[in-house]
Amino acid sequence: MPSIKAFHAGDTKEIEQFVINQQYITPSYSSKNWLGQGLYFWENNANRAEKWQLEQGKGAILECEIDKQNLLDLLEDNDDSESFFKQAKTLSKKFYSNNLLNDKASQNFPLDCKIFDEYKKSLTNQFSGVRMAFFLGESASKDGNIFTGQPIQICLWDTSAIKNPSKYIPCRLW
Repeated sequence: MPSIKAFHAGDTKEIEQFVINQQYITPSYSSKNWLGQGLYFWENNANRAEKWQLEQGKGAILECEIDKQNLLDLLEDNDDSESFFKQAKTLSKKFYSNNLLNDKASQNFPLDCKIFDEYKKSLTNQFSGVRMAFFLGESASKDGNIFTGQPIQICLWDTSAIKNPSKYIPCRLW
């Protein structure tokens, strides 16, 4: 089973307790989250996690592995991702309103959050989370597909998918 190295910026005490005995880590319940409510990780990218840690005033970094089979992998072209994107179009029309508009400039994604939160209700027995690329930057060419800032993020709603958690990584000075 292929695993993914992942990094989560969070509360120091929670991360230390999780490393010791797999105790609970508080997920994000913000309606701004683009992958819905859950525990967010940067895939294979400690630098992004540490930058997020500093920007958000988080205390530590959890480094771990996540079994790829536990994830709804929206980077793969398969039946699961095809089903999600089809349902996302339907849910988008259902939830679209003036109160649920995404705003990429401010990284506020209430419509995306609502779509994922609704869709994952049917997935909790099948998957522990979702994996998808996040486009933070701008296109390098007019109307092109060459983007800066394309990290891969994972949002877990079930922390049992976390394997081999390691001690937190202290914040680097930026």
